[in-house]
Amino acid sequence: MAITAILNSKLDSNNNGDDCTFNGYLEDYLNMENIELDPVLRNAFAEIQANAVDTKICVGLRSEINNDAISNQIIRYKDVFKLNGKPLIYPYILYLTQDEQDRALLVVPFSKFGFIKAKGLYYCMTEPGSEFIDCKNEIVAICSDSADAIVKAFGSLFSQRAGALQRNIDGRYFRNYDELKAAAVEAAETLKKEAPAVLSALEDRTEQIYEYVVNWFLLKKVLYVQYMVNKNILNSVHEGNVKKQRNQAKLNADDITFMSYSEMWRTTGVTEEAESSEETVAETA
Repeated sequence: MAITAILNSKLDSNNNGDDCTFNGYLEDYLNMENIELDPVLRNAFAEIQANAVDTKICVGLRSEINNDAISNQIIRYKDVFKLNGKPLIYPYILYLTQDEQDRALLVVPFSKFGFIKAKGLYYCMTEPGSEFIDCKNEIVAICSDSADAIVKAFGSLFSQRAGALQRNIDGRYFRNYDELKAAAVEAAETLKKEAPAVLSALEDRTEQIYEYVVNWFLLKKVLYVQYMVNKNILNSVHEGNVKKQRNQAKLNADDITFMSYSEMWRTTGVTEEAESSEETVAETA
């Protein structure tokens, strides 16, 4: 089934569904008064709509964590399997049929490490067992602070192969796997340092805990899958031995540090000592 057909079937609250928060024409979404949309995204979406009036958008599409996916089993991040319902959220998916081609652009709001989140969501969206598995050549993911870059990516969906376009987008953020890994490790440590203070200020921390767990999961996911799909690494580093490559990919994912699910529920605040080590966080919780 084409990507547009699958996305068209997702129901929002206007259609008595809870698959997403909005699903319909991009023009209608931009004309809604109660949406909070980053100026960069608003400008990008407005230009995309002006250039392709039939563009649709699926906002906040929710998905379950695929417990049976091989990569998720190998990563063995048990906390993510404790999350109920559909904790994966795809922020914005623009989709369109043009010249008998079906394409979609997954857009993640910009942040320092947002490009890794976009990549992780893409890998979840197109992994074996996903309803989008047969559409992987119709989907591209982007996170950018440039409206022009988002507009250009959407327009290029119909003139470039998805894989080549994705590599071009990725290349703006990391030149090789080592750079990607360094950024992912830094992102994980940043989340771990900020979590105690953020959580202790919340009366109901459920949603925020879910978000932290998902973010750490996506970081692990990217480090594992990105390493495994790199044939150059397979041949030049592991001499064609997939087992060795898989073992190293697992070790790379293990380098992502995190606060455990139980620690996040127990934490009552943050101190300088708590920021310095996981053990001290546990002691102050």
